[in-house]
Amino acid sequence: MANPDMDTLRLSAESLALIDAEVAKYPAEQKQSAVMGALRIAQSEKGWLKPETVEYVAAYLDMPAIAAYEVATFYNMYDTQPVGRHKITLCTNLPCALMGA
Repeated sequence: MANPDMDTLRLSAESLALIDAEVAKYPAEQKQSAVMGALRIAQSEKGWLKPETVEYVAAYLDMPAIAAYEVATFYNMYDTQPVGRHKITLCTNLPCALMGA
């Protein structure tokens, strides 16, 4: 019998197909290089990245969960907490300032 909690962590077949397309961009022995794309796809489906979802993505990419979690927490494009319907981000770095931001 399937664990209902595990079923909620699984990604849809469509999302897994998109992740497989990301993985195909890299050599077979560097599957973990697709982690950023895979996390983006998972977040797009789930709304935000629960630690369990990050672990699921890491297992799918055959990499340590902590490595995927480091990526998810380092970049501000990944939401590791629930967020509202709209997310406003401000660019405050030099290239944005040079472009008039």
